[in-house]
Amino acid sequence: MTDIATTLAQARAKLAAWQADAATAAASGAAASRAADAAWVAVAAIEAATAQAEGLRAQILARNDSLGAALAARSAALASADKARSEGATPPIADATATALRAALVSATGLTAAKLDGADLKTAVAAVDTGIAGLDDAAITNLASLLVTLEARLQDNEDAEASADAALAAAEASPAVIADDLDKALLAREAALRLAAAGNTPAAVRAYVDYQAARARLTSAAAPAAATALQTGWHTARDAQLSAVADLLAAQVAVIQAQLELSRKRATMAARLATRDADAAAAVDAVLNPPAPPGP
Repeated sequence: MTDIATTLAQARAKLAAWQADAATAAASGAAASRAADAAWVAVAAIEAATAQAEGLRAQILARNDSLGAALAARSAALASADKARSEGATPPIADATATALRAALVSATGLTAAKLDGADLKTAVAAVDTGIAGLDDAAITNLASLLVTLEARLQDNEDAEASADAALAAAEASPAVIADDLDKALLAREAALRLAAAGNTPAAVRAYVDYQAARARLTSAAAPAAATALQTGWHTARDAQLSAVADLLAAQVAVIQAQLELSRKRATMAARLATRDADAAAAVDAVLNPPAPPGP
């Protein structure tokens, strides 16, 4: 990974050197004026590139605070889920409550516990969700294809920024996802009991499947690895973006340096052209009138 701090330091060193070159050329009089002008152009360009990179670096690092706030909110949402799992006479999403709900449904519906928790029920519910989600697949595929074409024409720096946005958005969205899953678990539990008592077995089973799915998601979210993954995802995306900014700055510096070198060469050419006739005449004279050989 390209280190942004190192690249910035190298750019500043080049800036200082080019400023000194420009000042020296400017003090050398009219013969070096073109070289001085070229050096000042290079100085202005690298100052702008360095300022841009420093600004992007500051913006990226400032978002660490946003990640911290998102993770704190996520912890608060998990605390609410843990309360629903552990507090009160019958915690609504506790294992014991889930077992009691299963027993109540078995009693009310005549289904076995194995059937209630069987894969076929989950698959049936998932198939409905998949069918709904698949309705816009063609449109999404078409859009994705167009976005791939567009992304191919964007700079690597923009790609890295998008990845960082996604990593931070995932962390910021996680508290709401947890809260939503908790609401779904509570609503599905009540619905399962109500529908079972009313004799509506299919609807009661559907609510029970939804309840267990929400509980499973909350359990996964409560694992320390889930928060670690969000933090690691952000750090990876952040470092990639910083690296992309560093690479962009390095490329800009390389172009500026090449432009400066070309300008210097052209300044030298102009100076040589000014004395070209005299120099050429001297060379011709040396051929026509070689020095006499040394005496014996």
